[in-house]
Amino acid sequence: MRIIAGTWRSRKLHAPETDNTRPMPDRIREAIFGILASRYQLPGAIPPFSVADMFAGSGSMGLEAISRGAAACDFLETGRRAVAVLRQNLDHLEAGPTCRLVRTDAWTAPLATPRPAAPYGLIFLDPPYRDARDVARGAKVPALLSDIFRARWADTDTIIVLHHEDRVEYQPDDRAPWTVSDRRIYGKAAITFIMHRSHPGDDA
Repeated sequence: MRIIAGTWRSRKLHAPETDNTRPMPDRIREAIFGILASRYQLPGAIPPFSVADMFAGSGSMGLEAISRGAAACDFLETGRRAVAVLRQNLDHLEAGPTCRLVRTDAWTAPLATPRPAAPYGLIFLDPPYRDARDVARGAKVPALLSDIFRARWADTDTIIVLHHEDRVEYQPDDRAPWTVSDRRIYGKAAITFIMHRSHPGDDA
């Protein structure tokens, strides 16, 4: 596994040796950042905003974002082995104070930790596949998405990138504060792009 582009291009990353962590394949990571670069009209780069890498694992998504121009990244991870490897990757890249490791449960973090100074511009969600299969309103992923917006971790400019199995498809109901803006399939994996849903009266 490696950084694909930007300041740290081709630098190698370590991955946790555990079945509980599923590193994002390079080809999918490259496709995601290609889509983001197109949306932001910044070939090979993203804007200098803050990023959250939730269920961070090795930190490959957040580190790729920093390499491509993000100003800062908070890595949320609680697994002991994953945290150790993430620290190793941060040290290896000499990431410095722009990268913050937050050892906390990503499922409850938006409502249980202090609100960030400003909403994140980009949020990566890579929960365990088994926890992402239920798409009902009160299930773990839909509830987390709603919490992210209600806790003001995200606003109308934020893009959330959600990694899950290809057989899973999220369709929020009319009460949800989020909506699906795009969905891509890569073999047995899928990426869903989530954004804020405006409701009547939001600008009142």
